[in-house]
Amino acid sequence: MRRLDLQPTKKLRNPRRHLRQLARWPERIVEQIPDSSSLVDERYWNFKLPAAEKLVEPPYATNAIRKACLVALFEAAEAVEHSARRPENSRVACLVTTPFLFSSEVTIFLSEDYFHSFLPVPDVQRTDYRDGWVEASPADASLLNPIRPPEPNGLEFFGGTRLLQFDEEGSHHLIDSINWVWAFPRR
Repeated sequence: MRRLDLQPTKKLRNPRRHLRQLARWPERIVEQIPDSSSLVDERYWNFKLPAAEKLVEPPYATNAIRKACLVALFEAAEAVEHSARRPENSRVACLVTTPFLFSSEVTIFLSEDYFHSFLPVPDVQRTDYRDGWVEASPADASLLNPIRPPEPNGLEFFGGTRLLQFDEEGSHHLIDSINWVWAFPRR
């Protein structure tokens, strides 16, 4: 179950129980795949990481918890990849955001062009807008070492994009995150 943190100063109770629920998610994800006929005009279908925000977000999340989340994402992606319900001519991927794992997901890409829009950028790119800017650059894969579990066979690591975002009207501070991509081949 995904839950936003409505009491950020209150400590998460019983994180082991939350991790046990997360570990059971890959067993249930296949039941959530929609029928192929309902995906005809879609570019993707995603399954967000079912975790309480406080479990996976700083300052409460530990490297062990983050690693357990990646294991659950990889196992869920593998379950979808090997499912008979998986749509033909699609690609199963894990889109992981660090340090904010709450946005992470398993995605079925029905459009290869749309999948390619998530791949890491080769060079620094900056986009300015009226009240701020976004800068994208290639991410250093060694940053994942403390939390990266072994990938299942066939799940390829494509790398990451570091995003720096600044909005003068909203938060008035810099948001620094990295979007990582793993995917099975399209089939």
